[in-house]
Amino acid sequence: MKNDDSKRNRTMLLVLSALSNGPMHGYEISKFIDSKSHGFFRMPFGSLYPVLHRLEVEKLIGAKWEDTTSQKPRKTYVLTARGKKALEEEVTLFRSYAKALNQLLPEGV
Repeated sequence: MKNDDSKRNRTMLLVLSALSNGPMHGYEISKFIDSKSHGFFRMPFGSLYPVLHRLEVEKLIGAKWEDTTSQKPRKTYVLTARGKKALEEEVTLFRSYAKALNQLLPEGV
């Protein structure tokens, strides 16, 4: 697996995981990931929006524009059924990876 693929899969997992908690707009997704990971994962907007676009094209997420009374319209993203299935597959794969890696790591270090 190329490093780009690994980063792409990790980013996809982060975004899909965030959206599994309900519809969010980009800023909320970024803040959710930052907050839940206690700052370990940061999702700058320059990285986030291309990922959201790709996931939308792949039909893993859906999006709609919402009018707000106090702000300009914003795009809200939601996980699709296909996205939920992809998330389940990625979580299973990641947990297997983490388990295997944990078995290789030296104890007491």
